[in-house]
Amino acid sequence: MVVGTGAYVQKNEAYPLDKKTLGKIVWRSFLVDASLNSETGESVGWLYAILPGLKKIHEDEKDLALAMGHHLEYVHTGGFFSTFAMGVTLALEQQKADLETIRSVRTAACAAADGCGSLLFKYILMPLTLMWVLLMAQSGNVAGIAIYACVMLAAVFLLRFALMNYGYAKGTRAVESLTRNKEALTHGSRIGGLFMLGTLAAYLTSTVAPVLQVQDVVLTPVTFFSGACGLLCTWLAYHLLAKKNWSIMQCVLLFMVLSVILGVIGVFGGSPFLG
Repeated sequence: MVVGTGAYVQKNEAYPLDKKTLGKIVWRSFLVDASLNSETGESVGWLYAILPGLKKIHEDEKDLALAMGHHLEYVHTGGFFSTFAMGVTLALEQQKADLETIRSVRTAACAAADGCGSLLFKYILMPLTLMWVLLMAQSGNVAGIAIYACVMLAAVFLLRFALMNYGYAKGTRAVESLTRNKEALTHGSRIGGLFMLGTLAAYLTSTVAPVLQVQDVVLTPVTFFSGACGLLCTWLAYHLLAKKNWSIMQCVLLFMVLSVILGVIGVFGGSPFLG
């Protein structure tokens, strides 16, 4: 849906946005997903976030109305790296670039922000932090919940402010840089996923209950298969990630389902269902 068509009346480049305005946009960016829908994506939340910048840039009311309509087109940033795309877009708005250029760069910036933000938060930071919290909770330490909240909040706040300044300062060069490094980030997320799944496998094998006792010697599955189980889980994760193009989240869910099934049938200790 294209609702912003035409050209700006004032072609002169606007003054750079001040830190206060950029900060206001960052705070508003937390509501970018508030209006998420299948027709226009995050467009209403997107426009609400960048509106202070647009008002500073476009003094002419017709230009402001045109810009607002233009930014009500379909937008999807994924939320995590939304300020990066906002900074890049506002840099072009400040230069009074034509709408087709702004539209093309905005689409590329949003795609890069969505992909890289999902990789960093959904597939690396969140699962790794949750694994740490689960291990702490297993030992009865409830501080893990506060640690998880602090880590995620700190990451979200720091990245949003940093990416806003970076995207606005670098403009289109920031999109090229992020797109160029996306492959390396994807590879790094896969490596991080393997470490995470290996840790999960090691934790699960260390909690397997005893199944056989010969005189005074207790034999457990860990005695025979601890190393082999970890190796098998790592190989399975690698096969699914590299050969079957699974995502890290899919692999984690698979291991979680297997853990629940094995726990129910009593492999991880006495099952409440089997008595």
